[in-house]
Amino acid sequence: MPARAEQGACPEPAVRIEAKTATPVTAENYATAETQSLFSRAYINKIAKATCSDGMGVLMHERQPSDPKHRDFARVNYDTLYSWLLLDLRSPATITLPDTDGRYQSAHVLNEGHWMPFVVTMPGRFTLTEANAGSRYVLVGFRTQMNMQDPADIKQANALQDKIQVEQADRGEMVFPDRWDTEEILALRKQYQLLREEKGYKSEDMFGKQGEISRELNNVGVAIGWGGLPKQGAVYLFYTSESAEPQTLTLKDVPHSSNSFWSVTVYDAEGFVASAPFNVNSSFAQTNADGTAVLHFGGDPSAVNYLPIYPGWTATLRIYTPQPAYFDGSWVRPELEPVR
Repeated sequence: MPARAEQGACPEPAVRIEAKTATPVTAENYATAETQSLFSRAYINKIAKATCSDGMGVLMHERQPSDPKHRDFARVNYDTLYSWLLLDLRSPATITLPDTDGRYQSAHVLNEGHWMPFVVTMPGRFTLTEANAGSRYVLVGFRTQMNMQDPADIKQANALQDKIQVEQADRGEMVFPDRWDTEEILALRKQYQLLREEKGYKSEDMFGKQGEISRELNNVGVAIGWGGLPKQGAVYLFYTSESAEPQTLTLKDVPHSSNSFWSVTVYDAEGFVASAPFNVNSSFAQTNADGTAVLHFGGDPSAVNYLPIYPGWTATLRIYTPQPAYFDGSWVRPELEPVR
């Protein structure tokens, strides 16, 4: 357990920014500027507050699904519970993922440059160092699969969160030399969002290890979806219908690993969920004798795998831990079809 301050008061977050004036933000340092800003402002404060600690080297678990009423982020994932860990790797850290009996659980390591050296999806121990992570500070985001419609299943996921372990001799502190200019960050973010629209980059090309994707693609990924999983962790297929009529989507043999899953979530025109039920995933979808799962968008609410729709709706198919059949094209993306 993290040390607590005397007389019940919680410690201040262990973060310090050395610069007194803002550092200009450029294409070369944009990803680092966004990431260090989020580490030092959002995540360390969030972890410190939730755990009554200084925020470093301490696991923080989100015990319930994201609140559909919150509109902080668009296109939120409602398939997993998150846990968070900020590490100062001046002291190496060893993380243990438990045996989950086939339930999806992953550890996604993100360094200061928004490069992603590891996505671990199997039980066992692994050690992070400055050398193998690529920076002194990393954020580890853990995802544990759950069915948000089943309180008992959420409790089972909570128990698996509790079995994640971290060992580190010295939890350290967070010290950054640069103070980043927020307005310049926002301006470059907008530029890269427009660049993504112009060039049509796919989400699976925007996240990865340093050397595997270009700086430009990494910057676009930061601007579009900071902290998104690289393609070996998940791929995201987007569906848009110009019709207000009911549609179906037929899924079969979706190529994910045996301890992983697929999910479909419906969002409104702004990327938020509007009315329940708004997601279906392979752990509870009803399937036919031939293995197909037919999802019904709109129409008869009593239809199996029913999801309501509304003007401007979109859907996202997430495939966690996709397999070669996705990448080599032997599995063909299904398309929306009108209800006959």
